Amino acid sequence: MRMRHWRIGAAVAAGAVLAACTAPTPGTPVAAPIVPAGTAQTAAQALLDLAESGAVRYRGTMTASGTDIAFDIVAARTGEVSGKIRIDDQPADVLVVNDTIYLKGAAAFWDGVSGIGGAGRGKSFAGRWVQTPSGVLGVEFGGVFGPEALSSQLAMGADEAGDAPFADAELTRVGRTSAVQVDTAGGTLYLAADAPHGVLKVEADKLGRSDVTSARDVVAEVTDASAGLSGLYGGIAKAADALAAPVDALTTVTEGEHNFDKCGADSCSIVVRFTNSSKLTVEVSVRGTWQGDGAPLGVCDAKAGPVAPGKQGEARCTLGTAEWKAFYQRANSVPGNHPYSVEWSTLVLADAPDLAKVKERAAIAPAMQSGAKEGSHVVYALGYGAGEVWKYGVADGKTWEEHASRQIAACLTATKALCDVDLVTATDSAIAGYGLLGELVAGTCPAGQWAACKR
Repeated sequence: MRMRHWRIGAAVAAGAVLAACTAPTPGTPVAAPIVPAGTAQTAAQALLDLAESGAVRYRGTMTASGTDIAFDIVAARTGEVSGKIRIDDQPADVLVVNDTIYLKGAAAFWDGVSGIGGAGRGKSFAGRWVQTPSGVLGVEFGGVFGPEALSSQLAMGADEAGDAPFADAELTRVGRTSAVQVDTAGGTLYLAADAPHGVLKVEADKLGRSDVTSARDVVAEVTDASAGLSGLYGGIAKAADALAAPVDALTTVTEGEHNFDKCGADSCSIVVRFTNSSKLTVEVSVRGTWQGDGAPLGVCDAKAGPVAPGKQGEARCTLGTAEWKAFYQRANSVPGNHPYSVEWSTLVLADAPDLAKVKERAAIAPAMQSGAKEGSHVVYALGYGAGEVWKYGVADGKTWEEHASRQIAACLTATKALCDVDLVTATDSAIAGYGLLGELVAGTCPAGQWAACKR
C-alpha cells in the first residue's frame, strides 16, 4: 500500500552513526547488517499494538472471588464492555458503561451468584438488567480487559525475553495458527509466528488493579475488534430503553402487607406495601406474574417512589390482559372454584446509566485525511522506501511522535529499509481516528498492521 502523502525524512537504526564530513574520505562504504528482530523487540511491538487497539475481543476463562467465569466479550479502549459470561454453565449478558457493570440472565444464573442476598432473588432478577457492583462478581472488567491496561500489565518484564531472533523461536499453536510463546513477569503471551506478530492468546495468574477486583488464572484468546468499534457503541446505545430502569443488586426494602383490590371484568390489582429500610431514597419496582385456573394470565409492572429512608411506600400492580378478561368471564359462567394468584417481586431500581457519550460515539464519522496538525488524537503512518506504508496507528495528540518513533526499529528490521513517521491527520475524537484507520487499511493491510485489519 502506498501513502497518499509522505514527509521527506530518514531514520537511522540503533548502533548506526551518521557524521558530517568536511573532506572526502578514502575507502569503500560498507552497509551495516540489519539484525533480525529479537523476541523482546517483537513482544514489545505486539503489546504496543494491543494497547493501541480501539477494541479487543476476548474469549476464555478466569476465576474471580473463587468463582469460575467463562467469557466472550469485547472491550473498548474508552472503557465500554459488551458480551456474555457464564457461571456454572449458566449464561448472562454483560454491559459495562461508565465503569458500572450491568448483567442480565435467567434465574438459574442469578442463583449461582453469591452476595446478592435473599432466597428467591434469582427469580426476581430473571430477564432484567441488574446494576452489579464489581465486588459481587469480584472482577472489574475495564481494569482487566481494557486494551491499554492489559498491555501495561503484560509488558512487565517483557524486555527480558531476550534478543534471540524471533524467527528462530520454537513454535506452538493457538487454534490453527502458528504461534510463539513469550513469558513476561505479567503473564504469558502467544504471538503470531507470521507478521505482524499480534497477540493471539494471553495467560496470567492475576490481572487487575486491586486484589478485590482482580481476575485470577486468566486464559483468553485475543482478537482485534477495532473495525467493529462503531457497531459496539451502536449496540450499547440501542440497549438504552432496556437499561432505563435497571435493578439495584444490593439495596432492598422490607415488604409489608398486600391485598387484591378492584378485581373485576376488566382488570385486577395487587397492592404491595413496603418500608424503605435502606439509608437511601429509593424508587421501587413491583412485577407480578399472574395465573388463573393454573394457566398464565400475564404480567403486571408498577413503580413507586421516591421513598425516603425509613418511610413506607405502596405500589399498585394492575393486570388488564385479554387472558384476565377471559378468565373472569369463565369464572362467572362456569360452576366451580376458579382460583387465581400472583407471584410478585419488590425490587429497588438503580439510576439509569448516562448513555450520552456512547450515543455520541456511535454517531461519529471517520476523520478526513486533511493533514490537520492540531487535535487530541493523531492518525499517523510508519513508512519506508518510496512511500510504502508499514503501519498506521492512532495515538495521543501530545505524545504521538515519541509513541510512533518507538516503533521505527521494528519497522527497520521488518522492511530492511529506512523508516520514517508521518502525520496523516489530527482529530479531536479518537473514535473518528479509528474510523479513518479502518478506511486506510480496508482491502489491503500493511505488513505491520494489527489494529483494524480483518485477517
